[in-house]
Order: sequence, then structure tokens, then C-alpha cells
Amino acid sequence: MHRVSLDALPWEEQHSPTKKFHSFFRNLSLALGGIRNTGIWGGGHPFDLQIRRIPAGASVCPFHSHVAQWELFVVLAGTGTVRAGGETHAIKTGDVFIHPPGEPHQLVNSGTGDLEVLIVTDNPPLDACYYPDSDKWALRPPMKFFRMTEVDYFDGEDEPVPGAAPYPLAPAPVAAPVAPFASRKIHPDDLPWESWDSPGGKFFGTSKELSIALGAKRKTPPGLGGHPFDLELSKFPPGKSGCPFHRHAAQWELYYILAGTGTARCGDERHVVKPGDVFLHPPGEAHQLINTGEVDLEFFLVADNPPVDYWYYPDSKKWGLPAPRMFFRPEPLDYHYGEE
Repeated sequence: MHRVSLDALPWEEQHSPTKKFHSFFRNLSLALGGIRNTGIWGGGHPFDLQIRRIPAGASVCPFHSHVAQWELFVVLAGTGTVRAGGETHAIKTGDVFIHPPGEPHQLVNSGTGDLEVLIVTDNPPLDACYYPDSDKWALRPPMKFFRMTEVDYFDGEDEPVPGAAPYPLAPAPVAAPVAPFASRKIHPDDLPWESWDSPGGKFFGTSKELSIALGAKRKTPPGLGGHPFDLELSKFPPGKSGCPFHRHAAQWELYYILAGTGTARCGDERHVVKPGDVFLHPPGEAHQLINTGEVDLEFFLVADNPPVDYWYYPDSKKWGLPAPRMFFRPEPLDYHYGEE
């Protein structure tokens, strides 16, 4: 199990020359073995988590939009202001909001104390940023910043012909409309807890599906109405677990313990977990979280949304499919059984 405690991570400082843009950060994903700006296509993780602490009056970074990257923020402490598109919105402790690709945004600490946020982003293979205030662009990779000087498609490739008509290029793709920011900002206190339990009561929990409340379709990848990652706030009482011991074929899951204590089963091992612990289960690693404490075990759960997944349950030797949602034990068959 990849695991890190927040108390063991030092704050790293980042700022511009005048400290207009100034913050301290703890990169949880790098501490868990991730690779900066690299997804599973390059040996990294499908999402990236970091905690940022922003001094009063400062901002994390300039006003910008991404071509491909999604960003989700959870306000852990303090107050601030979000520039989103052409509007400004106040944010406070507990607020959760998301920026899809194409929306210019900026987080500013407009309060008197530090502003601390948890940031979740996906790791697209390619991305570009536009900075409206300075009219510059960035490409990642190779992480170059520049201003555009528009040229003809054949510039530098063929001799120009005076008076020649411009080459007819295909029209640019039409960007999907971005929902108003107000519909992409929630506070967990405004959401009801939803409960589930097994028939015998061995498995029980409650959750608030934050990504669903922010407009994502359940278990649906981007392009089909979902987000590239899913965030839930969950808890369960002493002696309970949310689900059986299982492993995913494709899905990654990250847990961030907020309150209580518990035990994380991971393969043949068991690990005691407490507030501030963050741990990651990649595909293929069997896992289960159990409340072995005396109060509710509360945590954030972050998962990616792979287009296809299935599960295996070692304790019961059964398999599961999400679509269609079925559970079964396989009967060994020859590859050509029923075909000839």
C-alpha cells in the first residue's frame, strides 16, 4: 500500500519575483510515487493531489484556462475569491468547486489569514494554457511560454504568392458550453448523507457524492458526461466497513483520512490509519477499509473513472461487473465452447 502522513511532508515554497503569486505546497501524489504531470500513460497516476497554503493577499497562479486539464478544489481552511470566466465568487472553508477545461480561473486569498486548499487534477497526456491577462500561451510538454504571431499555414514551407487566397483550413472545433460557476460550487453541509448497508449489517456506510453534486454522471468517463476523477465524502461507524475486501482491474482509489481511526487491509497486510494519512490503491491491489476505532471514520475517497472495470473478491472468490451490474463465480470453459 502506498501511504504517506501529512505530518511527515514538509511545506515547499513557490512564488513569483514580487510574491504576487505565492504559496506553500505539499504534493501528496509525488510522495505516493506519482510522477509530476504524468498520468498512467507514462508510469504516473490518473490524478494528482496536492495541498496549497496561500498567504493573505496572494494568489496561487495567474488567471488561466486549460485546454485539457480538469481542476477540483476543496477549501480546507480560510476564505478567498475565485475568478471564473468573467465573474468573481467568494469561497469559504468547506466549499468544493471544479473547473473544467476551457474556463479561465484564478484563486486569490482575499482574507486575513492563510487560505488552505486541497487540489485534485487529472493528468492528460497533452495540455495547453492560455493567460487572458497577459495574452500568452503555454504548452505542456515542453512547458514553453509564448505569445502568438499568426502566420499562414504554408509559412516557411512554400514560396508566398502575392495576392493568393489563404489556404482553406477546416474550422476549429466548437467548444462545449461551460456551466455557470455557481452550479459547480457546493458545500458538503448542504448535501444530505446517503446511507447503504448489507442485508446482515456487516457492511454499512454513509456518503456525500460531491462529484455527482457538481454535475458529473455516475461512473462515466469524460466525453460522456462524467469527470476524469470522482470525489466522495464518506464515513462509517465503529466496527463497520463500507464494502468487502476487493480489487479493481482498472480503477485507482485514494483515501484521505479526516477523522477517526481504522485498519486498511491491503493484500496480506493490515495497516492502522489515522487523521492526516493518505494512501493509494492501484489496480490489482486487494483492499478494504474497516473502522476499528471508537468514533466514526470519515474520509475523502478519490477514484478515477476508467471506461471499463471489473472486480474480484478474494474472501468469497467471486467476480463483479459494473455494467451490467452482475456478480458471479466463473465456470472454466474451453475458448471454443458453444462456438462449434
